[in-house]
Amino acid sequence: MATKHEEIIHYLETLPIGQKVSVRSIAHNLKVSEGTAYRAIKSAEANGLVATIERVGTVRIEKERPKKIEELSFADILDLINGRVLGGAQGLKKTLNKFVIGAMTEEAMIPYISPMSLVIVGNRSGAQRIALEHGAAVLITGGFDAVASNTALADQAKLPLISTNYDTYTVASLINRELSNKNIKQDILLVNDVFEPLEQIQVLRQSQRVADYLTLRQQTNKSRFAVVTDKGRLVGVITYRDVQNLSEGTSLDKAMVKSPITVTRHTSLANAIHLLMSNAIDLLPVVDHNYDLIGVVNRGDVQNHDLPAPKTGTWTLTAQIGEALFVDQQKLPSKERDFPDWHAMVTPQMANEQGTLAVGVLTELLTLTATRSLRRYQQKVSMVDQMNLYYWRLVQLDHELTIHLDVVNENRRRTTFDINVYSDHLLVAKAVVGCQVIEEI
Repeated sequence: MATKHEEIIHYLETLPIGQKVSVRSIAHNLKVSEGTAYRAIKSAEANGLVATIERVGTVRIEKERPKKIEELSFADILDLINGRVLGGAQGLKKTLNKFVIGAMTEEAMIPYISPMSLVIVGNRSGAQRIALEHGAAVLITGGFDAVASNTALADQAKLPLISTNYDTYTVASLINRELSNKNIKQDILLVNDVFEPLEQIQVLRQSQRVADYLTLRQQTNKSRFAVVTDKGRLVGVITYRDVQNLSEGTSLDKAMVKSPITVTRHTSLANAIHLLMSNAIDLLPVVDHNYDLIGVVNRGDVQNHDLPAPKTGTWTLTAQIGEALFVDQQKLPSKERDFPDWHAMVTPQMANEQGTLAVGVLTELLTLTATRSLRRYQQKVSMVDQMNLYYWRLVQLDHELTIHLDVVNENRRRTTFDINVYSDHLLVAKAVVGCQVIEEI
């Protein structure tokens, strides 16, 4: 016999796409409590069955299938190359199978074109038409437009006809890099792989009392619980240590630990483990972008979980890291000893197997910021010959670093920097870097 939770999920699956749902309506229609309805809706939202849209409410949506490792949609390509759609906009959500560079005669292209491929060409109307007739989308490089007949053909076939200002080589490089990034990200274990979802855990309400906690502890043989509001927003965490020596009538709002450390489903597992261990805690609430609770990660869930073994080989990343660094032009040095902040975005190539910024890459970043600062603002060519690095907060993919330099000692032959590294306004690393001046230019 199906549980109430399963009945609600099945009911949501039968609703038409776009149908609005609410806790009250489900509780009324299916004769369940509002708490049960709320948990089921949150579970459905986490699994992509419904979505909450601002000013609209919660609606039934078409569940997206997971993308394959190497999968890219034409919309992804459009964003990647800063393109514009000339025709066939209805096909942007389709997935391309491969991409082909049309640097050949029109007849020679045909064997290489397959349905749902992307043909990259320049200002060649005939080649564009052949690609569309054979079921392929078209990407026009060089910023050219398409003739009206090809635009109409793209609309009829619902195949994107896109134009970009980039050249063919740049476009191919961007697509290959994005495919590589997706492969790297696919191997990274996330909180989503191990967390316990809301429907499988017990939570306490902010309005409940210590007596309710003790009862739940006895029933479940667990001692750590998340505390939420009546609407499911996380407000705290409570453990047995928090309620010791308190009367059973004490409100949980007065006993719990407020503003607890949290993670999202997309936090790397390595970062979650680090947070648990470094803060000596046993439970991490998992929240969505609204800070609503969607599950928890317990120390027991991850302490025996095997992280991927490091791959053999080394990466030469100096050039890529150098390209990623940019200086804060809004903060130019006001005097000779002042240096502006540097910034870098953590890309998949800069991450280790656990999906966080690799120590070796961080070392290279600090080396480059120190030597570039001396060269750019003091016209000194230098090399780093000493570094003491303390890296205590893991930095995840797609997070921006801010690198701040202060000079602590300086003479003609040597400059020593005190460097602070920030991410999300938090200090994540600190280093003392010594640079030997080779020559002045």
